[in-house]
Amino acid sequence: MRIPLSALLILAMAATGLSGCSPFWQRGPSAPTSAPVLLGITPASAAVGDTVTIRGSGFTSIGNGVKIGVGYLNGVGTADSTSLRFALPSALTPCPPSAQVCIALALLLTPGTYQVAVLNANGTSNELSLQVVAK
Repeated sequence: MRIPLSALLILAMAATGLSGCSPFWQRGPSAPTSAPVLLGITPASAAVGDTVTIRGSGFTSIGNGVKIGVGYLNGVGTADSTSLRFALPSALTPCPPSAQVCIALALLLTPGTYQVAVLNANGTSNELSLQVVAK
């Protein structure tokens, strides 16, 4: 018995829950996503364990990665999409948030000036400076 292709498509759509989807030509334009933009870091100088706040826009509710120098603090979330708050860690992962597997060792965060950026599904932000000081 031969089943027409159109019947198979309808069955496949029903099985996967896609029957309510409209074709791409009937959908409205999707909202553009813009890369994060950093406006400021407070405090400008912080020690390991201090709370740091990054202000800006384009942050996602989960899945933000904060790049500090060459290392990353991954999985930083936000409730308002305009600020990220985190405790400055003693070590960072060398793997970006997009890495599926990371087998590298941690990078120690030592005193110095670091360039900070935010990465998420929307892209990568501009960079701002953060001074890491000894406790």
